[in-house]
Amino acid sequence: MQVLTTLTENPRTREQLREELPISRTTLARILNEFEEREWITCRGKEYTTTRESEAILARFDPLLETVRGIENLGEAIDWLPPPANAVDLRHFTDAVITTTVDTNPTAPFDRAYELIHTADRYRAVTNTAIPRYVVTLLERHNQGALDYEGVIAAEFIETLDDADRVESWEGLAATGRTWVYDGQMPISMHIVDQTVLIWLGKVEQNELQIYGLLESDNAAVLSWAESLYQEYRTESRMLEPTMIPSP
Repeated sequence: MQVLTTLTENPRTREQLREELPISRTTLARILNEFEEREWITCRGKEYTTTRESEAILARFDPLLETVRGIENLGEAIDWLPPPANAVDLRHFTDAVITTTVDTNPTAPFDRAYELIHTADRYRAVTNTAIPRYVVTLLERHNQGALDYEGVIAAEFIETLDDADRVESWEGLAATGRTWVYDGQMPISMHIVDQTVLIWLGKVEQNELQIYGLLESDNAAVLSWAESLYQEYRTESRMLEPTMIPSP
């Protein structure tokens, strides 16, 4: 496949292929002879080039290879993806970064998300819960004009607010006119920070979601999916009004 991919880019001589690819002379000779017999490549002068047959094979093989790479990159985190993320082709997670909780730093995923949120210019989110320091930072940076903020929060979370400081922060977010409440089940917590998508990873244990890590992706396809999902939730949500927030 490396030989075919290389030849698809530009025609190459046998010597050029040997210089570019980690293949022995005898192995390369066998591959080229076999490909010529199958009519997957042709030789013009001293240069080899691909045929329509091999290009059709690559068109099917490359996505499969990328899917395998995506699965390998996710590792055990593939079992921690929230259900809506199953709509994303796994090959788009090839370059995703996974930050997990570890004994030496159990808050590593939360610290990483905060680091990105704290320096963002634009923020959108669909979340079924909210970490207090995130909320404070979002409100402060939005009020300072440093952050373009929008967010959709699960209604059942708003109903649980019973702390004076948290209530004050959420009243502030409500006053921005850029926070919406979703009344249904929200099986995902996701942030779009500038052009980066953050997805919380975990499993439900004893009726509670346990967070195991954070997935971070700059992939264009993942971003497109996240933006579409955000718009779906926002369209089906209602504006958060200060009067909707319970008194502490």
